[in-house]
Amino acid sequence: MNRLARLLAALVAAVALTSGCSMIPGLGGSQSGIQACASIGGTIQDAATKLTSALTQATSDPKAAGKAVQDFVDSLSAARTKVTNADVGAALDKAIASGKQLVDLLSKADASSLDNDKASALAQEVQSALTDLVAACTKS
Repeated sequence: MNRLARLLAALVAAVALTSGCSMIPGLGGSQSGIQACASIGGTIQDAATKLTSALTQATSDPKAAGKAVQDFVDSLSAARTKVTNADVGAALDKAIASGKQLVDLLSKADASSLDNDKASALAQEVQSALTDLVAACTKS
């Protein structure tokens, strides 16, 4: 398995972890990480599905993958409007920004011209943001 495929698989796993945030009930007071993730849980699950679809075709059809990653970014952007928690918001902002860069790269490439190293680096940035999101989701 090439480096990009391994990173993309890890990215899918990170997204799958964030979908569990919707199962945790929120607590009172200002929006906690738990509450923020509960409010966007369904959207994050939808985004995970879109991202999984995108990543399965990234190396063979980058343009189609770019469109699917754009759907992922759009879902995260919609979720961001519901979040007032600073940590969750920052993680979403980071994932959205990295996702946009990945969309830009994929949409300009074909299977023979895709810069796998750059795509891997951007996928790693999205994965890092989603890992931060998982951590933020557990804070009360």
